[in-house]
Amino acid sequence: MLNTPTLNDVRSWLGLDESDHLDDVALQESLDAAIAQQCRVVVYPKDGFGDALYTNDLREAVFLRTQRLLARRNSPEGVVGLSGAGGDFVGARVPSFDSDVTALESPHRKIPVA
Repeated sequence: MLNTPTLNDVRSWLGLDESDHLDDVALQESLDAAIAQQCRVVVYPKDGFGDALYTNDLREAVFLRTQRLLARRNSPEGVVGLSGAGGDFVGARVPSFDSDVTALESPHRKIPVA
């Protein structure tokens, strides 16, 4: 695919310092998984030669998926801790979908046919 998001693209999107490579392995794994997830649900537009393209909305959705997957590794049960007013600890579930990703990918979504 042309213009497939790379590790450097994601690092730049996340605003990571160029010298910070501590999480590159986990970030690459999250990027690979995000691209695989997206491939299962969208039809990529084609260029004049018939090659698949990443439009800006599909790239942004991959970045959001990648960021979510990377953050999710710190909450394997799907629960994150939030500290509220007065130091109270509150647990919150990580939603199973991201409405921004859905909105960005919706023009390209595969329509299942039974």
